[in-house]
Amino acid sequence: MKYTLIISWLMLLATNSGAQEHYDQQKASRLLGLPDDTAKVNQLNNYARNIQSASPQNAISILNLTADLSRKLRYDYGLASSQFLRSSMYFYEMKLDSSRLLMEQASGLLAGKTDSASRDLYASLLMRKAGLFQQHQNTDSAIYYYLQAATTYADKSIIAYYNISGIYRYLNDTSRALAYARQTHSIAAATNNPVYVLRSLIVLGDAFVLAGQRDSVWSIAQTGMPMASTLNMPFATGMFHAQLGQYYSDDITRYDSAVSHYRAALDIFTGYSLSFEQALVLQHLGNLYLKKGDYEGAIGHLKKATELARRLDLNQVLFYTLKDLSLALEKTGSLAESSQYLRELLAVNDTLQERNNRKTVMELEARYQVQKKEAYLAIQEKDIQQKKFTIWFLLWGLATLVVISLLLYRNYHHKQKLQQAKIEELEADKQLAATETVLKGEAQERTRLAKDLHDGLGGMLSSIKHSLSTLKTNLTMTPDHAQAMERSIDMLDSSILEMRRVAHNMMPEILVKYGLDAALKDFCHDINQSGALQVNYQYIGTHYKEPDQTTAINVYRIVQELLNNIIKHAGAQNALVQVSDNEDIVSLTVEDDGKGFDTKTLSYQGGMGWSNIQSRVDYLKGKLDIMSEPGKGTSVWIEFNTGA
Repeated sequence: MKYTLIISWLMLLATNSGAQEHYDQQKASRLLGLPDDTAKVNQLNNYARNIQSASPQNAISILNLTADLSRKLRYDYGLASSQFLRSSMYFYEMKLDSSRLLMEQASGLLAGKTDSASRDLYASLLMRKAGLFQQHQNTDSAIYYYLQAATTYADKSIIAYYNISGIYRYLNDTSRALAYARQTHSIAAATNNPVYVLRSLIVLGDAFVLAGQRDSVWSIAQTGMPMASTLNMPFATGMFHAQLGQYYSDDITRYDSAVSHYRAALDIFTGYSLSFEQALVLQHLGNLYLKKGDYEGAIGHLKKATELARRLDLNQVLFYTLKDLSLALEKTGSLAESSQYLRELLAVNDTLQERNNRKTVMELEARYQVQKKEAYLAIQEKDIQQKKFTIWFLLWGLATLVVISLLLYRNYHHKQKLQQAKIEELEADKQLAATETVLKGEAQERTRLAKDLHDGLGGMLSSIKHSLSTLKTNLTMTPDHAQAMERSIDMLDSSILEMRRVAHNMMPEILVKYGLDAALKDFCHDINQSGALQVNYQYIGTHYKEPDQTTAINVYRIVQELLNNIIKHAGAQNALVQVSDNEDIVSLTVEDDGKGFDTKTLSYQGGMGWSNIQSRVDYLKGKLDIMSEPGKGTSVWIEFNTGA
């Protein structure tokens, strides 16, 4: 059986650039005795990184110490490094929520920093976020963050390509998996870093397994095993054992060799508490015993693999374990239990079909190619400038041919202008296309999440409320129990209202059904009802034409962001939202009587909200004007053409 699964060590390259070492009390004492400064924080963090696999508890103790010292020193990079390393350990323990929380905290500390070390760490955090999405088999988001990390910091491209190869193995795309694996190996070989080379051999071996190139799998394992031993990297040894297990499992006469290699891999992964890798190997062993006709052995291994896959939410692994387990149970005559696992298999298959949005993955890769083309255009522009200098020099040297030289220069300069204009036009089109993709993706994701909340969670909560109300009516309860039941129903009502509020904020249903004017009027009414601000909404025009949905969503989000800014920062009592429609020209004005601000600060203090507003205005090809002074309130005017 040939199939692909997500790669088993998603971010190991990003967190551990060398071989692991065991905890050395003398070395640790020497580091702890250093003066309390940033150098001490960096050295301790580096030491924790080197011992995190061999001595995890000691690594955790050191990271807790560096986190406290970094806070005392107000050393953001040191604290972010400590949180990132601890997040990595949580990741491999499959404590993904804890990993995500620390990762977000570290990202916040590095936001806006431009030094090389901070950019490198921030790119690693993007890789970690991609790894979290990949662990949940959300391949579209994983691809996006891997490519974003590679764009943010070029040195991360080897890691990004490694993991992208794994995703294409997951999608059973043999050609792309091999292409990215070979690219990873090529980059690793150029670095002369033996650890990178070793890990590139692993991804190359996995791709050869998918492609069915058995001789190449054998060759890779024979090359990688001695390197893993020399570098003291038992995890890599386990990976090569697993690949050799797949190599031998294709030959019915060598099943015993396959079992031997699988068990060697399982011992290593169990020793390092790598639950994900254990699940994979147990699934392979179960499948092998099934092919051998040892159904009891198959059932034992597959049930263990199924339990791990359920606990880790590994639906791709679970699919194959359930498929083989139901067949093995059928062979032993346990038809009822086999039917139970078969029903679960069908449910898991439905979930996988929803997750495997291959089209989105291809679109994300295309977006990355657009970024590469933009970089190529920048190189072209630089080359044009160099050619221009050369021509000026030649014109100066050929003074006797002044007239001819001037004509040549004018002709060349005209071509330069045309080419420059074309480059600028291409850049503007690509930038607009990228913005449009992001905004449409955001709107689609908000719509999907709002629908899932309203239809899924909302329906479940309403059913629970109905059941509790029925139970209250049909049962005789003491006054205390009746009061407790009533409180529970009230809390459930509050939960339903809160869920609907969140779904409404993600994508207001009124905007989709009744249009922009109704949605803005409803949004302003809700703010008035909350008491946070008194908003006067006005619509001026006699030829109202409902804009397309994408335009309507962007205008709604602009108004939403502006009013939220007023509530949070302006200290205003009243605000005005005015929409003016004159055929295809729409004007939007948002004013408040708050404390105002110096508009010059937007050039260097503009937060994420203003950036989002500017992006949406650019997408609408509109004009934006902000008028404000301290103590005199703020007025924002936006105009765009709906017929363009």
